[in-house]
Amino acid sequence: MNILVLDVGTSSMRGILFSEKGAELLSKRRPYQPDYMEGGFVEQDPHEWEAAMYEILRTISDEAKEQNIQIDAISITSQRSSMIPVDQDVRPLCRAIMWQDKRTAGICERLETENERIVRLCGARVNPVFSGVKMAWIREERPDVYEKTYKFLVVLDYLIYLLTGNLCTDYTYGSRSLLMNIHTCEWDEELLALFEVEKDKLCPLVEPGEICGNLSKHVADKTGCPQGIPVITAGGDQQCGAVGQGVVREGILSVTAGTGGFLLAATDKVPKGLKGDVICNHSAIKNQYILESSVLACSSAFDWFCRNFYENYTYEELNGIIEKVPAGANSVLCVPYFQGHAAPDWNSRARGVFSDITLYTKKEDMLRALLEGICYEIANGIDVMKSYVEIQKVLVNGGLAGSEAFNAIQCDVYGMELARRGKTDATARGALMVALCACGSFKTVADAFETVGKQGEVRRYHPNPEHTKKYREYRAKMNELYRSVYVE
Repeated sequence: MNILVLDVGTSSMRGILFSEKGAELLSKRRPYQPDYMEGGFVEQDPHEWEAAMYEILRTISDEAKEQNIQIDAISITSQRSSMIPVDQDVRPLCRAIMWQDKRTAGICERLETENERIVRLCGARVNPVFSGVKMAWIREERPDVYEKTYKFLVVLDYLIYLLTGNLCTDYTYGSRSLLMNIHTCEWDEELLALFEVEKDKLCPLVEPGEICGNLSKHVADKTGCPQGIPVITAGGDQQCGAVGQGVVREGILSVTAGTGGFLLAATDKVPKGLKGDVICNHSAIKNQYILESSVLACSSAFDWFCRNFYENYTYEELNGIIEKVPAGANSVLCVPYFQGHAAPDWNSRARGVFSDITLYTKKEDMLRALLEGICYEIANGIDVMKSYVEIQKVLVNGGLAGSEAFNAIQCDVYGMELARRGKTDATARGALMVALCACGSFKTVADAFETVGKQGEVRRYHPNPEHTKKYREYRAKMNELYRSVYVE
């Protein structure tokens, strides 16, 4: 059985055709970019995802036929909280409001007094990232669009509809909406009333790993993919990335350094006494949950710095530059909240800050300080995770994890052994494992990981105790700087 995985990211969509054993047979990537605008608005035309998906399916289908390779199913994993209102014919009524968008800050501030109730019901504090507050913004600021809205979709829902004609969303996306009860995995009447969103404007909820429908004749004719093959929702991209890394049981934590930085730890149940300092989401694995924390700007902040100060440098050259700067970046500090601060306080007013800059400071000091600041914030999240579940192992993944210099900084800041497995395609491999279980190839995702996930070299990193001690002091300084600037 060969599974074609669509991995719908923030800056590109990838299609990878895998064999049942996890061998990569064919692949195609299509880049795109959200539009970043004044006032914290971030949008994208949904038709860009549609065009990218059809191009990828068509290209891989053509190549598969040339090589006499069969495509047996399509599995989709996607960015989670970008929101698209559609009409009765499932046509977008406006551009998608992206997960990084900050236009809902006022609504979030207004609802902060309800946080205890919101956390108890859905496992997260009110925040501008999740899709439910974007729906509330549409209702308040674009009532004409809200009135015409038949359904509010996330990107996954939209693509599954295009492929199958069916509307549904899985628990991993529902648990990123502030509207789904994390305990029952149903749309919650109390939350719907709080955000003033009608239940009939939401898609039916299904478990991750469900077959959501079969490829339509229209899409088969358009792309060359076989008509009728199953289309599977594998769960959100971060959940799948964690599975692909090996977060298949309680006590394992994954750090994914992509556009944003995401920490996910597996847990068998919703922890008692959630304080809102961490997010509890549904896992891509049935009957499992994840605890999550995030840095909203990770490789996006690194890319911004390089565009402005190191244009046309290769990754290898940048690694060499970073490695020559001593731990602590010659005392330069960076508060890395270029897109605001996520859990625990969801401070959309926070911004990036460089401090302790002197006339002797060089741009390479600032570059290393940026990476160290990102790791300090991730370490803050790890400390919170440890208050809910015992962390036995840390796995690293994502675009920035391709940098040896960044991984060395991570290891020293966290003061824990890290492991990076094979290529940086854990998200697609996680979606493959979930789909193989849906198609009956494996009984559990953990079984699939034993066969599919353990391929490739494992690189391990060990902390330098002297660096860890120094970084502990600098992390405390960064946290104090943040509080002094942005916390009233």
